[in-house]
Amino acid sequence: MAREDGVVPFDSGLRNKAGAGVENIGISNSACDDPDNQCVNVTMYSLDTYINKFIPKDMPINYLSVDVEGWDYNVLMGGQQHALERVHYLEFEYNWIGPWKDQSLKDLIELLDTKFGFTCYFAGFDETIWRITGCWLDHYNVHTWSNVACVNRNYDEVYDIAYDMERMYKATIEKGNDGLRDFEHRKQVATNPNV
Repeated sequence: MAREDGVVPFDSGLRNKAGAGVENIGISNSACDDPDNQCVNVTMYSLDTYINKFIPKDMPINYLSVDVEGWDYNVLMGGQQHALERVHYLEFEYNWIGPWKDQSLKDLIELLDTKFGFTCYFAGFDETIWRITGCWLDHYNVHTWSNVACVNRNYDEVYDIAYDMERMYKATIEKGNDGLRDFEHRKQVATNPNV
């Protein structure tokens, strides 16, 4: 998936220098620049083209997950004509890899809100989430690993999800400092659950 249709070289996995199956290998950091690696050209679709080609026009898209190692913004931009308006619930990754390093999360959140009706949250741990839509703070544009979860306000089918997400956000705020979990704390918890 990308912003537009085309062809992109991708690791064939035959030499496995990039580590086919490695979670953080993508278009911007593959091993296709290495002449010893064997890459193949792969068809690349915009989100709109993919949806129009493979999903029936009258079918809603209940859940769309985008995790493409830095190309998330581009994939979502490629869904502005048809695809995003059909999505009930959306998740994507935000970081500094590939094109993300020069793209604005704020701009994307505003587009998702005003054009498509999404309310977006940073997904946290231990049932914590922080609303981004309508609660923007400039430090949210700091590029770090995070996941963004968005629910489309235009669909009654996801009203319960939207309600629960807002309830979780309010509960997160009420936790005060106990609702905050920094990277070091999360790493400690992962290695020692008693922390």
